[in-house]
Amino acid sequence: MSWDNQLLLFAAAHRSAALDPFFRGVTWLGSLYVLTPLAVLVAAILLYGQRWREILLLVVGFGGAVLWVHLAKALWNRPRPTVVEPLVALPADSSFPSAHTTQSVAFTLCAAFILHRTMPEWGFAAAALAALVAAAVAVSRIYLRVHFPSDVLGGLVLGIVWVTLAHGLL
Repeated sequence: MSWDNQLLLFAAAHRSAALDPFFRGVTWLGSLYVLTPLAVLVAAILLYGQRWREILLLVVGFGGAVLWVHLAKALWNRPRPTVVEPLVALPADSSFPSAHTTQSVAFTLCAAFILHRTMPEWGFAAAALAALVAAAVAVSRIYLRVHFPSDVLGGLVLGIVWVTLAHGLL
C-alpha cells in the first residue's frame, strides 16, 4: 500500500468528534470564498497607503498561485482518494495539487511578506501565523479525506515556490 493511502488510513483511524467540526472550519481558510474577499480588503488597505509594490506582490503572488494550481490540476487530472469515505463533499476538480493548500500558503505568505515590509517589527509573528494557518489547512485536507498527502505536499511546494519567486522579483 502506498504511503499516501497509509497516511489517509492513519488520519481516519484518529478521527474524533471534536476534530471533525474544527477541520471542517479550518479548511475554509484555504477557500477562494474566504481568501478572495480578504485579498480585496488587503489590496484596498494597501491602495489607501499607496503601497504599490505590496499590491503587486499580492496580485502576482496570490493571484498567480491560484492560476498555477488550477492549471496544474487540469494537467495532472489525478482522481480524488477513494481508500476512505470523505468527511465533506468531494470537490469536482482533480486532486493534485491541493488548491486549498496552495491558496492558503500563497495568501498567508504574501501577507507575511507584506507585513514584514510595512511593519518589520511584526515580521516574526506574521511568519509564525502564516505557517500555522497554512499547516492547519494542509492537515485539514488530509483529515477530511479529500486529498492524498502528496496532493497537499504538492500544494505546499507550489505556493511557497511561487510566492517566494514573486517576492524575490518584486
